[in-house]
Amino acid sequence: MKNSSLSYLDNYKLIVVIVKKGLASSLVMKLKKEGVEGSTIMYGKGMAEKRIYEQILGIKYEPEKEIILMAVESSKVDNVLDTMIKNERLNEPGHGIAVVLNLNKCVGIARLLKNQL
Repeated sequence: MKNSSLSYLDNYKLIVVIVKKGLASSLVMKLKKEGVEGSTIMYGKGMAEKRIYEQILGIKYEPEKEIILMAVESSKVDNVLDTMIKNERLNEPGHGIAVVLNLNKCVGIARLLKNQL
């Protein structure tokens, strides 16, 4: 879409994925097959209490996380989520989470903007 002085995409969603440290790069490579063209990986630390991991979930306490941010075309979001669930078992406790947020406007993806104008 083009405003008088601003070009932007309005058919994208932001997917935020949090996984255990060391898993993000391989997941991003698998998501490329689903049409994810780019992403950003950041590092973080989970803040849940150690006893929640070990006593309640029965898994090893590993607070280090990787956070993946990716702007994905709306029509591809379901396939991307299905791929993440299959590959990282996000539907099981302790394996990570994914959140999809609506993007009203997306700027800065110059290659994609050229195709829209």
